[in-house]
Amino acid sequence: MPRSRLIGWSAFAVCLIGYGVLTGFIVASKMELLTFKQALLFGAPAGVIGEIGLWIAAGSLGWNLFKGRKALFDRVFRRRRLA
Repeated sequence: MPRSRLIGWSAFAVCLIGYGVLTGFIVASKMELLTFKQALLFGAPAGVIGEIGLWIAAGSLGWNLFKGRKALFDRVFRRRRLA
């Protein structure tokens, strides 16, 4: 697996974990196990981590997809790289 794809999928896993923790704190707040202030205090950093993971995953996996499609078009249309 190429390094960029590995970084992308790892960042996507971090995204899922971050958003999952945020959702867990919101649910705990709605069930009145935590106060809203506590849920916000602990859940907001997890949400930020999830958002950072989402952007890194989108950039990394998008770049990998772009490189693959560009290589495919180059082969199909027989384009040559200029040195």
